[in-house]
Amino acid sequence: MKITVQLYAMLRDLVGSETVTLDLPEGATGNDLWDQLCQQYPSLAPYRSISRIARNHQFVTETEPLAPEDEIALIPPVSGG
Repeated sequence: MKITVQLYAMLRDLVGSETVTLDLPEGATGNDLWDQLCQQYPSLAPYRSISRIARNHQFVTETEPLAPEDEIALIPPVSGG
């Protein structure tokens, strides 16, 4: 299944694109998504444990299954004041 991932802030800068499309097996989870992303873009690996996955505008765990119609975003930590 094709999953399009929206990238923000430093994650977007590391990949050089606002979106990435991945080909994942049916029933893939956020863990599978991260595994493939880190394989394709090794510079993302250090941010895996501190970034969140949002599916359809809600944060989800990495063990939840994804679907092709889902809107997926990776949200890195933010700071500000």
